[in-house]
Amino acid sequence: MSKTEVVKIGEVGVDSGQLMLCDPCYIGSYWSERDWLDKDVDLNDPSQESQFDGEFSYLGCCVSRQVEGLAGQLNYRLGHAGVGVVANTGLGDGCYPVYAEIEDTGTWGRRVVKIWVDFMGEEDEDDA
Repeated sequence: MSKTEVVKIGEVGVDSGQLMLCDPCYIGSYWSERDWLDKDVDLNDPSQESQFDGEFSYLGCCVSRQVEGLAGQLNYRLGHAGVGVVANTGLGDGCYPVYAEIEDTGTWGRRVVKIWVDFMGEEDEDDA
């Protein structure tokens, strides 16, 4: 049986009410810097919003919410999945704790097998 432990690995700050998960090597090579502010884009118009759905860009993060309007897939330029995912944060902007589950896999040694962000915030020890 594998031995696992959960550790707090840090915190992540949020100023846009959303958080993206991706491989950092994709940011320089795949991130779209389209200047959408200079275009006549009305994000209240679904036909205009859909042009950014899934795009690996700030605006793509803002509109990509395929999972119940809360989270979604970001795509590579050719349209296939895998470049990242984005989710709304539970309480909007703030600083949220990040945890990792570490497992002793035996042959491969200790490995991070899961990470997660507690978007509802840490409970005070006095409240537990």
